[in-house]
Amino acid sequence: MQDEKSYSLSTKIVSYVLFVAFIVLLSMFFIFENIGKKTLQDVEKEKAELVAKMFAPQIGINLYLGFNDKVESALKQIMSEKDILAVYLKRGGEVIKKLKRRSAGTNETFETFKVETAVFEPGGSRQIATLELHYSSLHYLEMVDRMTKLLLLFLSIATLLFIALSYQIRKRLLPLKKVAGALAGYDVSGGELKLDCKSDDEEIKLIIKSVEKMRENVRAYAELQENMKQILSKKVEEKTAQLWHQLYTDQLTGLPNRRALMDDLSKQSEALVAIVNIDDFTETNDLYGHRAGDIILKNFADTLQELGMDRAYRISGDEFVLIKAGKFHLDEANEILKSMRNKIERTHFYYEENRIDIRVTKGATIEEAPMIEQADMALKEARKQRKPIMIFSAEWNLESRYRDNIYWIREIKSALSHDRIVPYCQPLLDIATGKIKGYEVLVRLIKEDGEVVSPFKFLPLAQRSHQYQYMTMRMVEQSCAFFKDKKEYTFAINLSVEDILNSETVQFIKEKITGYGVAHRVVFELLESENIEVFPEVEKFVEEMKALGCQIAIDDFGTGYSNFSYLVRLKADYIKIDGSLIRNIHNDKNAQVIVESIVDFAKKLGIRTVAEFVSNEMIYEKVHQMGIDVAQGYYISEPAPIDEVVVGKATWYPPRMKE
Repeated sequence: MQDEKSYSLSTKIVSYVLFVAFIVLLSMFFIFENIGKKTLQDVEKEKAELVAKMFAPQIGINLYLGFNDKVESALKQIMSEKDILAVYLKRGGEVIKKLKRRSAGTNETFETFKVETAVFEPGGSRQIATLELHYSSLHYLEMVDRMTKLLLLFLSIATLLFIALSYQIRKRLLPLKKVAGALAGYDVSGGELKLDCKSDDEEIKLIIKSVEKMRENVRAYAELQENMKQILSKKVEEKTAQLWHQLYTDQLTGLPNRRALMDDLSKQSEALVAIVNIDDFTETNDLYGHRAGDIILKNFADTLQELGMDRAYRISGDEFVLIKAGKFHLDEANEILKSMRNKIERTHFYYEENRIDIRVTKGATIEEAPMIEQADMALKEARKQRKPIMIFSAEWNLESRYRDNIYWIREIKSALSHDRIVPYCQPLLDIATGKIKGYEVLVRLIKEDGEVVSPFKFLPLAQRSHQYQYMTMRMVEQSCAFFKDKKEYTFAINLSVEDILNSETVQFIKEKITGYGVAHRVVFELLESENIEVFPEVEKFVEEMKALGCQIAIDDFGTGYSNFSYLVRLKADYIKIDGSLIRNIHNDKNAQVIVESIVDFAKKLGIRTVAEFVSNEMIYEKVHQMGIDVAQGYYISEPAPIDEVVVGKATWYPPRMKE
């Protein structure tokens, strides 16, 4: 249904003709008013200027010679022109001669053209007077009147012609209008097409004949369409079945795909659902090529269908799902999965003449209303624990763990965007002098309710969710800005291998420590347990930082690989002995032996030692006795917000003395 009113072709054509006629007539009127009249006026002015220029030399000679009577004679000659109403001869702005035509007894006043011409002395260029003529516009007005009458006559004739043309257009197109009306009411299914229209125009006669022929063709085509409709309906059914098959089938193996799996699972109340993952399948693709990988996957799919399960599916590149309906006990499900795994791993797969053996990991669920997510959790747990088979258990509380992960990732992003990732500082006590020599900068997350969160809760997730880089940058920026004017203190910043391998982070660190002028007071703490010695980038970073004046500390030393050789290679300035050794050093002989060895080795290399987790007086006295250089822990002071660092109060007093 059309919202706008539609018009017939004849109406539109007549409208176009009338519109064009209006534009043409308006244009002619505009041309006459703005160009014709101006042209006539210019012609009259040129006539007046020509008269003035003809008499100006004669008047100049007589005026120069003082022949006043001849000057007046020349002026009278000028006045003999009937269209000249007055003539003035001026010198120095004053009229010296003037002649003016007397009124003929009429009261009409006409527009006059004023023309001025300079009068020069004979043979010279000096102006001696100005000749001014007042020229009548009567002739101009008469010409304009005649032109206006001619224009009106032409416009009237043109208007009548356009009206006649419009009438003829409508008359000629009337048969076409009748044809259109007949076609509009024509029913292809069986109605008769009545064309009661006559015309003397050959073109319209041809159109009417063509319409009648079209009617016959349309009727034949309608019959053909009915037959085609039945054929197409069948084709559509076949194509729909084909597309449905493609939608729910993996194209490579011919197994049902993930979509089919989800549909089937929604109908299962009890079943054993197992995800089968081919271990290290990427290596097969890398070694033999993707064509070989595709062949292996097809053969593997065939093998899965021979294992006695109800149905097999392919849900991703190297992951398949097996379903067996029924209720299963844990031991029974384990036996089924072990049996299937043994059959798979005893099967040899071949590509050309190469035998390729396959190992698999399985994650399964036997819960009521089984879900693929449960089997996927079991598969991840199997990989994590390096076990070939794991069956989902609600006791794992994995869903709660995932919810916690999502919660903390959201908290990390919110804290970063609202400046709630902040540095805390814990003092480093020089045991020999009893003075605070510096601080370790520790990251904290402040929740919206003000709760301070330890990095142990959020730092691993920050690393896995790619937010860690921004935390490091935040710590570097804020600690450098705070300690730039506190020249009596050093400050330590923790860096991971991930930080050092990130060129953007390293460049940021260089810019900040040099920009704030604190390079000679920064200590970068590297985590020993991350196997930093295997990364050549770490050694390069240490060399660059030490060249700028920075110091290097190896954190958590004594629990990791503990290769003493890399301490020499990295030229470490400090060894921070791991807290697990310090925590019970006052009553753990084994810890004492290890720490004594570390301290002795460090002293021989000229490396200072730091004891972490000094939490009470007994531990403090023990590390003091063992010759450790620096103490850090709650016995010295708890970590506090960076802006609470007391500047100038470097002397430390034991808690008992403070009381």
